Amino acid sequence: MKPEQIQLAADELLDTIYATARPANEVINAYTRARRYIGSKDRRTLVNLVWQTIKSCPTPEWLKEYIAPQELQAMQSEAATILRANGNRLQIQKQLKQQGLETILTSLSPLGLVLKKRVNLQTIPAYQQGLIEVQDEGSQLVALATKIQKHDRILDYCAGAGGKSLCFAQMMNNNGQIIAHDISKISLKRLENRARRAKASIIQTTTQPKGLFSHVVVDAPCSGSGTWRRNPDGRLKLTEKQVKALVKKQASILDKASAFVENKGFLHYITCSLIEAENQAQMRAFLKRHREFQLKHHQQWTPATTQTDGFFLATFQKIQ
Repeated sequence: MKPEQIQLAADELLDTIYATARPANEVINAYTRARRYIGSKDRRTLVNLVWQTIKSCPTPEWLKEYIAPQELQAMQSEAATILRANGNRLQIQKQLKQQGLETILTSLSPLGLVLKKRVNLQTIPAYQQGLIEVQDEGSQLVALATKIQKHDRILDYCAGAGGKSLCFAQMMNNNGQIIAHDISKISLKRLENRARRAKASIIQTTTQPKGLFSHVVVDAPCSGSGTWRRNPDGRLKLTEKQVKALVKKQASILDKASAFVENKGFLHYITCSLIEAENQAQMRAFLKRHREFQLKHHQQWTPATTQTDGFFLATFQKIQ
């Protein structure tokens, strides 16, 4: 393709990205799949141009009041692909090297491996055997910080496709029970497939949870502002109105999920957001509404301070 053709294609792609709520990577992948005649070199040039253009767009003024400038700056850098080793990570690292994949150990998570170059993991035997999963180091750290152990009974209330459910199963040495709940049957089907591959037999899925649990995990729908290294278009699409709507939704979900916590059990509230209204303010509001819970601890991981995606965790214990 000539340079002017690549620019026209980039403009077309950008118009589509800005006009839809779909993540940019989905739009780009669909565009390139439908145009397989574009050579690999031209495809890389096109995709890089699109991402560079998105990252160069100025941050909306209203967002600067919600997110610290050092975090916005840190999210301009490209995020590495992080794997969670489902087993002994040194042994799995050796297997990956034998299969042509070079990795280094994550500095904070004892479960993580950093891929040195991007590959199609679905073609890798270690992935097919359930020995690795893609999971950002921040996501691994927030799961580990719940201190879930074997024999626990877990309700993953907003499980989605189950990244954290799978990590909990590993933390529990596949001993105990995990009930993964979500309103999306499609997401739960994906989780079932992933659990089979990972041999995580303690995970069950449901759209209607029942009973009481020692740990209830609410990985809440949020702005996703902590993941903008991977999804830089989110910075341009998010509105202040959407944040306010998300805060209300999170509060409602927390109230419903709290009813499943057994006495002396724990409620873990998680977001991948850097916005205080979704995190610390949500934590304080929950404590005011629910005197039967007390705060045990809370923690924030951010691109600027931990070089991970941004995550927030607040752990509450039911005391009466």
